[in-house]
Amino acid sequence: MSKENYQWLEKELPSWVKEGIVTHEGANTLLRRYEGEKSSHRSSGIAFSLLGFVLVGLGIISILAYNWDELGHIERTLLALCLLVSSQMFSFWVKWYRADDSALLEGSGVFWFLMIGASLAIIGQTYHLGGNLNDFLSTWLLLSFALPWLLPSSGAAFLVIVLWSVVWVSNRSPFTTIIDLHTDSFLSPWILMMIALSWVAYYGVQLKHKKMANTTLLLSWAVALCVFLLFIVEVVIETYEMRHLRNALICLALFFTIYYMLGKLYLSHGEKTWQRPFERIGKLGALLLLLFHVSFKSYQWMIEKPLAESNLGSILSITLGVFFIGLFVMFVRTYKRIPSEALVVATPLIFTIYTLLQNQTATSHYAAMFFINFSLLLGASWMIFCGAKESKIGLINQGMILIALTIWIHFMDANFDLIAKGVAFIVTGMLFLVVNAFIRRRFKVEA
Repeated sequence: MSKENYQWLEKELPSWVKEGIVTHEGANTLLRRYEGEKSSHRSSGIAFSLLGFVLVGLGIISILAYNWDELGHIERTLLALCLLVSSQMFSFWVKWYRADDSALLEGSGVFWFLMIGASLAIIGQTYHLGGNLNDFLSTWLLLSFALPWLLPSSGAAFLVIVLWSVVWVSNRSPFTTIIDLHTDSFLSPWILMMIALSWVAYYGVQLKHKKMANTTLLLSWAVALCVFLLFIVEVVIETYEMRHLRNALICLALFFTIYYMLGKLYLSHGEKTWQRPFERIGKLGALLLLLFHVSFKSYQWMIEKPLAESNLGSILSITLGVFFIGLFVMFVRTYKRIPSEALVVATPLIFTIYTLLQNQTATSHYAAMFFINFSLLLGASWMIFCGAKESKIGLINQGMILIALTIWIHFMDANFDLIAKGVAFIVTGMLFLVVNAFIRRRFKVEA
């Protein structure tokens, strides 16, 4: 819902309550449902509040670092306690007396989170407690994971999620061995999982009660990016030394499609691109994965490396497959038609067939390349058809861009000089402009 529509709804609801169209509780529920669109200055106020408290926290840390050598043990200890207690007192004061000020509440949570880290650093440096960076981050996480619930503060939850992801990756022994970074933490994987469940529960509560709020959108971006990071780490572990590369392609396709369907079904916060993190990441990832394999030279890096047999029964692929099937059933029940972006939904199936063809003899690799090119062109053509039918110029342009990129990739593989390739880019660009203008005038489509 746009800002103007929300303001109209806010003005109309009192008369609807008087006329008995909706109850008072129903009116409040509607307002809470769309409170994230109440006004543009509210979202910008929260953003500037978060930025302001982050800068204040970093400024305090910088000043302490500059005067560090002039402070004694007692001064450092008192300073650490003062920073921690003052941030706590300020946060609880905001919670009790300014609970309606979302910007201040969010900012105080971020400030408290930063001051916990600063206090830990001061105490550790003062008394030379030892340990490594991962121990420091783990302690910081252990002391701050409950902040989102105490205030609540989605800004603090965002930072806790990021911190948790860093600690989890640092404790994945197979991954740290690969990158030659041997770290360990006193937090066991089970404790980390319990901490993760706490902020997942917080995220679920926010989705239930404040799905359209900008603070919940911030959390969605944090969850989407951090889960994506964790998945990439797992894929790196699985494909280490190119043992299960082809299986990794299917896992990536499943992951991006799951993200896309989650965004379409449950985790969107509006119609704009930045309000749909899961859908956009999933769609972009799936399309890039397809485009990366349209070149007839792409099969070479798969067959020239010593590969073991694809482990199609790995725990990662089975888990993703189960999630995909469940979401696909819900997706079909919800839309009950072939979606305009069917290419994204069909990406796992495309790569499954592509992998099976790649596992055949060397002469079958061309068949795999032809298949993935045909699938991409068919899916792009369907986008253009649906865009014209639904009067959406953006969807038409997406299909045209996919077709153009496919042609450009093959053109760049050919042995043409730079002048010929430059002319081809110019001609294609002009063709896009002409076709776009014709479609707008002929079909009067929307952006």
